[in-house]
Amino acid sequence: MYNVMIVDDETIILSGIRSLVDWEKNDCVLAATARNGQDALDQIRRMPIDIMLVDLNMPVMDGITLMEIVHREFPNIVFIVLTNLEEFELARKALQCRAVGYLLKSRLEAVDLETALGQAKEERGKRKQLMVTNAAEYFEKERQKNIVSKALEEVLFFQHGLRKEEHRKILADSGVLCNYAYFYVPFDFLSGSGGEPPEKEAKAKIMDWIRGMIDKTAQNLFKEDYILLDPGSANSQVLFVYRIQDAGEAVWEKKAEMFARKLSSAVKTVTQVECRVFRTGLHNGYDELEQCAAEYHALMEEYYLETPEAAVASFSERTYEPLGLKGVGLELYHEIMQRNLKGITSVMDHVEARVRNTVHQKGQAIWLLNELNREASAALAKFGVMETSTYERVSSIAAIENINTRGQVLAWLNMLRNTLVDVVGGGDMPGSPLAEKARKYVLENIEACISLQDAAAHVGVSAGYLSTIFKREYEQSFVDFVNRTKMEYACLLLEEKNLMVMEIAYRLGYENAYYFSKVFRKYMGMSPTDYQKRIEDEKSTNSGKK
Repeated sequence: MYNVMIVDDETIILSGIRSLVDWEKNDCVLAATARNGQDALDQIRRMPIDIMLVDLNMPVMDGITLMEIVHREFPNIVFIVLTNLEEFELARKALQCRAVGYLLKSRLEAVDLETALGQAKEERGKRKQLMVTNAAEYFEKERQKNIVSKALEEVLFFQHGLRKEEHRKILADSGVLCNYAYFYVPFDFLSGSGGEPPEKEAKAKIMDWIRGMIDKTAQNLFKEDYILLDPGSANSQVLFVYRIQDAGEAVWEKKAEMFARKLSSAVKTVTQVECRVFRTGLHNGYDELEQCAAEYHALMEEYYLETPEAAVASFSERTYEPLGLKGVGLELYHEIMQRNLKGITSVMDHVEARVRNTVHQKGQAIWLLNELNREASAALAKFGVMETSTYERVSSIAAIENINTRGQVLAWLNMLRNTLVDVVGGGDMPGSPLAEKARKYVLENIEACISLQDAAAHVGVSAGYLSTIFKREYEQSFVDFVNRTKMEYACLLLEEKNLMVMEIAYRLGYENAYYFSKVFRKYMGMSPTDYQKRIEDEKSTNSGKK
């Protein structure tokens, strides 16, 4: 049975059509009626409808507008137009919305309605079949694409002994190995956050948005000739593009540059995350696939080593050296347990020198950081200076999983050194040099916009650890110290009477005068304007006494 809806603002027409034919005999159910387009649309969104008889001239929402919306949202609903002779032009527009025909209300007979319903049912069947066929084709296409993706990922990410015949056949049959290249797209989550990575949930949302943006940008430029692969990394994405030279090499170069520019700009604007885009050379056929994969891995390592982009493009062969730091984590553990500051410094000096001066692969550095982190955590837990949970917050200045470059590795090592020296040597020092360094940083940059992350990066520890030691040292939070110091400086500026409140707010790094005034009132107990007035009154009083 087909669900039918009649939409007409004339009661007599609704009543006449309702009783004109035997709906059940025509394999139909009169499921609903509506007096205007908006009412009809509201009902359609709540119930399934197969066929609509639609008047063109109605209040609130006319028939053409209704049909256009329904056609977009429910393309399988079939329209039969109810019209008058003078509305022929509107009826023609209705046909553009895929109406199967129109009925003249002034000459409406049962046979005409039954004929129109027959045509509508036939069209509804075709659309349903087409929908099933399209869905089947879509899912089959997605299934094939997924198989090809897995084969490419096997060759790209797991390179050992992978000249498997099934991969060769899958990729050869798919047609994707014609003029292809990889885009390697790494993201730096530490660059714009003072060394602090985003929370796990926030990062996952950012990566979902980025992946969607890559897909959208690639679709605009490369149509269907691309596959977005899963690199298994939280800091990068990989795009495989094929049939590249069909439009000529110059067109490809232009599209590739446009892809890099648009993606980098969009990611930076929306997420504040630094995004780089590298690409391999062009290759053709299965025999060149492993070479293309090798170029991809070279791009990863050159990015890690922070090689200038112009040099990266040359794909010069590298010979990587081992870091030669086996057992260094255990050395650090023993030096911490012995409270040996010189020993800790010596170990860290050696580690930093090897990382800085050795041409090594990123994987070695990540292994090293995990080793040092594990042994330092174990030592501090036994040492009793800090609980392991606290140290884990300390060591998260650049959570290891977010590290992409050698510079970030060195920053993490510097953070570890400073934290250990401060923690282990804390009992022998009258105060915390790190907290004092942060305090001086605030005083020297009082007119800048100062964040805890910025100060932590300057000092060389995590934001969490700086917050802990600053409060311990000065019995106030870092944020309170910054705000109070800025407000005391603002008082001096207000006393000079050369600047407006708005100018002082901007000068001290506040986005607007309202927020500045709110902070000022919190710490000084009055508004900036009231403070100026009080100063003037005091000056007048003192002048009168003289």
